[in-house]
Amino acid sequence: MKQIASFLLGLITLISVQSCQSNKRANNYNDKALVDDSGLMFLKNGMEGSLITIKASGLAISNSKNQQVIQFAKAMIDDHTLLADNLKKLETDNFVSAEDTISPANLQLITDLEQKKAAEFDKAYMGMVVSQHEQDLTLFKAAAQNKSPNLSDFARKAMPSLQAHLDSARMISTTLYKVY
Repeated sequence: MKQIASFLLGLITLISVQSCQSNKRANNYNDKALVDDSGLMFLKNGMEGSLITIKASGLAISNSKNQQVIQFAKAMIDDHTLLADNLKKLETDNFVSAEDTISPANLQLITDLEQKKAAEFDKAYMGMVVSQHEQDLTLFKAAAQNKSPNLSDFARKAMPSLQAHLDSARMISTTLYKVY
């Protein structure tokens, strides 16, 4: 009897220790996203915005001759790759399964941008970045009000960087119109 009691006590202790050590996210057995529709839209549009910026910035590195534009594009690739990675993690943490794609309309904008060279490219690229970051900031400001704390915190933390990108893009755009 003592052996059975000892065995059961050991088993209970082992289970207790194991459950205390499991600090992973809770299981979501019904596979339902933990965010509302506006949260889903934020994740989808935020990811698309980053993908657009990354793709357009890759073109800037190869199509531009302006070192200021090229350096800016490199920074956009670095920052938006990190943002996209963090958005992907946020999707995973909230059980959101989304296909990260660029809409056909935005793909057409990228294709149109691809056809431009030199000064014409620089102006079009910087205009696209300004427009995209204005949209991103509107999206992130709305997400900062989301009832999901992890979404709203993420959006609030990302906004200063997006605002800095927008300010830099506007400044570079201004100089491009003075130079060319």
